[in-house]
Amino acid sequence: MILDMLKKENVQILDHVDDWKEAITVSLRSLEEQGYVTPDYAKGIIDITNEMGPYYVLTDDVALIHGRPETGVLKKQLAVTVLRKPIKFSEDGKPVRLLVALAATDSESHMSVIQTLAQLFMDEEALKELIQAETAEDVYEYLLVSLYHS
Repeated sequence: MILDMLKKENVQILDHVDDWKEAITVSLRSLEEQGYVTPDYAKGIIDITNEMGPYYVLTDDVALIHGRPETGVLKKQLAVTVLRKPIKFSEDGKPVRLLVALAATDSESHMSVIQTLAQLFMDEEALKELIQAETAEDVYEYLLVSLYHS
């Protein structure tokens, strides 16, 4: 299931972003361009973050960018962004370099995807490999192999 939710064109490496709002916007851009989410989805996540803080920062280096399905999700899909320069989502927050954007059409069908990703991100070596990958294709291939064997 998770392998169906990740396409090569939804994986990117960026040198930096200016702030956490741009991080959210760019992490969702390919999903928006391909019709998986509407522009309201990124706005909804930014609004919730302003209210509740960065609830999606899972560990050092990793954020699972996601919001409510009703705020603009059209179809299930993932996008992955690696940042060369980490970004903080709050002043005292953890620096994040790996953004995984999740578009889920309901609150339950993606739970196995989240569990699989969480297992991968708890593996420090795997996380290091992803963050230090040379190209977006390397990130994609590493994720495919890792997720296939999980």
